[in-house]
Amino acid sequence: MGWTTRRALRLPLLACAAGLAAGAALAQAPAAPAKVDLKLFDRAEIDRSKGCTFVLWQDDRDPDKDRYAHLFIETLGRNHVRENARIKIGDTVLSFRRIAVGGAKEFGYKTFPSALYKMDKEESFLIMDLKLEDSPGEVVDVIGGTMTVIRPKLPPFIAEVKGNAGCNTPAAPASSGSSAPAPKAQATAPAPAPATAAVAPAPANRAPPVTPPAMFEKYTVRQGGVPARLRNEAIKSIGCHQGLTRLPIIGYSLSEESAIWEITCNEYAGDIPSKIFVLVYTPDPGKQYTILKPPIPNGKQRQGNLAELLDVKWDMRARIVTATYVEGNSACGMYERHQLAEDGTFVLLEYREKTQCGGQPMKPSDFPLVYRR
Repeated sequence: MGWTTRRALRLPLLACAAGLAAGAALAQAPAAPAKVDLKLFDRAEIDRSKGCTFVLWQDDRDPDKDRYAHLFIETLGRNHVRENARIKIGDTVLSFRRIAVGGAKEFGYKTFPSALYKMDKEESFLIMDLKLEDSPGEVVDVIGGTMTVIRPKLPPFIAEVKGNAGCNTPAAPASSGSSAPAPKAQATAPAPAPATAAVAPAPANRAPPVTPPAMFEKYTVRQGGVPARLRNEAIKSIGCHQGLTRLPIIGYSLSEESAIWEITCNEYAGDIPSKIFVLVYTPDPGKQYTILKPPIPNGKQRQGNLAELLDVKWDMRARIVTATYVEGNSACGMYERHQLAEDGTFVLLEYREKTQCGGQPMKPSDFPLVYRR
């Protein structure tokens, strides 16, 4: 299998890792070896109603009808940056990170016929050998293939799978039957892959809930960490200058491979800094990044560029960022609150504005309300 990876120096090692792990597992297996206790997820554990996902199910199961069908799920964030994938061994959900890919071509959602996944804390691996097919509606179907689970001191377990990669595919409602234990995966005869259902838009008078990211850790990006391509785009398209090189960058982890970077763009009168937020693929931020533009009500305009937020403050627990712009001793200005969603985008929660600067000073949070989610 010809593995490829973004870290070219690791190519030979990645190609050998799965083989060495499999060989070691077989060599160290006891006379009466224990088996990999691979389980299927309960349908209630698989939520595909938000964002994009890549899932595999046991090939003789129907994920739309069977309560237990799925073996593997991987969430695809903005620009299809992958979060750690999940499988279930016994009663434990294990997390795997994709480290190498291979195959004749790349399919949608950065999906490949061959892929290697590894656990961060132990020498356990997943090997994907899949037959992929592009389908209508921007879905990539897995029409057959295998997922091999390799764990230390255990023989490899091979599961026959089907699946797909797509966006906004709702899970079927959970059944009200008894809470029976999850069945083990079995190699059985294949069944037709189910069709992918479309999601109806939420009613205009009821906004869907915001799901904050589960992983959200603050850290400092090293000095000089802004790639030249990103710096040049921020200067040319947004007008950032003062803060890009001399002030520290704060990162907020969203997954093992994605983060939000908070970068100081400029400093305005009274030393009020403006910030821009960039969704980055952390292994190679210079090639994969998106400068975010926090939403604003129609007809309104920020001080500065649409991507800039002024005087930013975070509520880390709620994943909410507040931005404030005031003039004349808080006699007028703007106040806005955004929540960071699971896919790395901002959702506008509240926007207030006082356009007339006369009268008594007031707190920005008391400015006239323009929009509230």
